[in-house]
Amino acid sequence: PFIQFAPLSSLHCLSRSSLRLRMSQWYQLQQLDSKFLEQVDQLYDDSFPMEIRQYLAQWLEAKDWEHAASNDSMATVLFHELLTQLDDQYSRFALENNFLLQHNIRKVKRNLQVCFQEDPIQLALTISHSLKEEKKILENAMKDEKNHVGSLLNNIILDKQKQLDQKVKTVKSSVQEIEQEIKSLEDLQDEFDFRSKTLHSREHEVNGLAQNEIKQEKVHLHNMMLKLDIKRKEVINETASLLNEVEQIEGLLINEELVEWKRRQQVACIGGPPNTCLDQLQHCFTLLAESLQQVRQQLKKLEELEQKYSYEGDPITQKKQFLEERYDTLFITLIKSSFVVERQPCMP
Repeated sequence: PFIQFAPLSSLHCLSRSSLRLRMSQWYQLQQLDSKFLEQVDQLYDDSFPMEIRQYLAQWLEAKDWEHAASNDSMATVLFHELLTQLDDQYSRFALENNFLLQHNIRKVKRNLQVCFQEDPIQLALTISHSLKEEKKILENAMKDEKNHVGSLLNNIILDKQKQLDQKVKTVKSSVQEIEQEIKSLEDLQDEFDFRSKTLHSREHEVNGLAQNEIKQEKVHLHNMMLKLDIKRKEVINETASLLNEVEQIEGLLINEELVEWKRRQQVACIGGPPNTCLDQLQHCFTLLAESLQQVRQQLKKLEELEQKYSYEGDPITQKKQFLEERYDTLFITLIKSSFVVERQPCMP
């Protein structure tokens, strides 16, 4: 066999690049896409056919053909060694009773003798040129693969960033919705307060019509009170859910995106792709911080509403401290983590 493979367990520990270092150049070429194989095909013709390159891959790569191309005696020695290698290959085919390949090897050997017997340096030049061109093809293929992998990674990164960006925008949208609900709650509470004071001022009226209206108003105020309580619970629950969502996104930003950004910085520092997606990361941090600041203002507004009117079982009174503590923790963690975002790559 042309290649001596390592045990399977060892292969799992090697990168693709380190595996290539252990493979013959010819074997590596055979793994390339068709567009590169077409370039390899153009390197060989009848004077030095691809069959020789295939059968004697490792032997050819082990010899210094570049030096032989400028040294007549060395070129002559290598030419005869090449003929000997072909004889050995012929013998292997004979043992396999492979008549067709025996015929091809005999024909290849005769052609070599006709073309290079009197000019072995030309053979050395031909082989040296082919090996160099093969190496260029491999280098171009590796660059192409690197660019392709880089493009795939960038697409994956962009998809993740789009998803994260959408999550942050959803949080911002939810904050705006809660803002509107708090305004609606404030309007409802103002109306309740106004009607309560109005009712209180009329309670001393003694005529029957007034007493009937007062009774109806009390029923209406009771219903408003129930609606007010429901509204407060809704706002409190939605704020709690919003902070849960912020916590999840913050975890993604700090424990995944920020860690990945640092890794890309380190790769960029040693020659990797320069795009570390810092702007997008900063954008997410900024939007999330702005949303949290708005939540803080909303909590203050709820506290003001509570100070104006509170009652037994008031959800604002019951949950206010818990929500404020959650906000403080989330905001401080976010701000502290954002301080490590720098433009200069930092090596570990």
